[in-house]
Amino acid sequence: MTETSRPRIQKIAQMAGVSTATVDRVLNNRGGVSKKAVSAVTESLKRLNEQDPVNASEGIYDVILPMNAGLSTEYLAAAFRHLADLRGIRLRYTEVERLNALRLAEVLRRCEREGSSGIAFQALEDPLVRETASHLMASGTRLFTVVSDLPGAGLGYIGLDNRAAGRTAGYLMGLLCKGSGTVAVIWGGHLYRAHEERESGARSFLRTEYPNIEILDVNCTRDDAEEADGRLTALLEKEKGLTGVYCVGAGIIGAVRALERSRLAVPPAVVGHNLTMNTRDFLLRRQMDVILHQDMTEIAEKALDYLVATPEKRRGLNGEVPIQIITRENLTNQLGLEPLREHLKTSKST
Repeated sequence: MTETSRPRIQKIAQMAGVSTATVDRVLNNRGGVSKKAVSAVTESLKRLNEQDPVNASEGIYDVILPMNAGLSTEYLAAAFRHLADLRGIRLRYTEVERLNALRLAEVLRRCEREGSSGIAFQALEDPLVRETASHLMASGTRLFTVVSDLPGAGLGYIGLDNRAAGRTAGYLMGLLCKGSGTVAVIWGGHLYRAHEERESGARSFLRTEYPNIEILDVNCTRDDAEEADGRLTALLEKEKGLTGVYCVGAGIIGAVRALERSRLAVPPAVVGHNLTMNTRDFLLRRQMDVILHQDMTEIAEKALDYLVATPEKRRGLNGEVPIQIITRENLTNQLGLEPLREHLKTSKST
């Protein structure tokens, strides 16, 4: 919760006829609130914004995320829109072709030309993107990354410690495989620093702590489910004794599909990222064992905090979100999507 919105909680609670704790849960999308209370808080905040608009809403803020990048990205986009509406922040959302560095750089420059009070974007590890980001920073544009970082460019970052997430995946995979066997690491999105850090973190941990586990790479050049399916299927034709699959980024639908068709006598352990409607089903059906999750609503909340904060307050903000370990046994019934329905697409991709 930002300093801008915190003093408004009591007013919202009075208008909505609920407790301040309920308002806090709705604003931060923490769940456990009835639809009636969510509606009351949302409407009260909209009325309050009309009566007493947040100063930060005088500017226009940009969010740039990849197109067709899966449900977790759709959740993030919906969370940005939902929270911006609640807080009276004028948000301009742009989708960019996935893994297209040239197009991302063009959109960043367009946001600058059209006048942007701040830009949050999912970065690509590419010299053109880095150069463009440096240019915008030098011109005074507030700029930072979400989900995947661009180290060395001097930008702020909001998301997981992805190397730690990868090491955690390695730790869990080592336990699930009982310290030996063959593990396939499916990774793509070759321009996403997040995926590189997860892969290297997992490999580093397994190499050090479980030297009897052999690691096989499954490279998907476009972070694509169909490609993941085809490449893992080809690997399974040669490696009948596969004991584990770690899916670093997208493509988990393809990986699960390939494993289902293979009908191995002993199914390999499967570890992946981000709880969505799809991966939740995979856990319930025992097609996945562990999900390493990052709360997209928390990322959007922190990003909006950073966008509207003064330079002094921004220095005290912490952009790291915790790594959540989700299994079939601690899976909750809700994904916390109800408040986001209005802004959420119906895609089934992941």
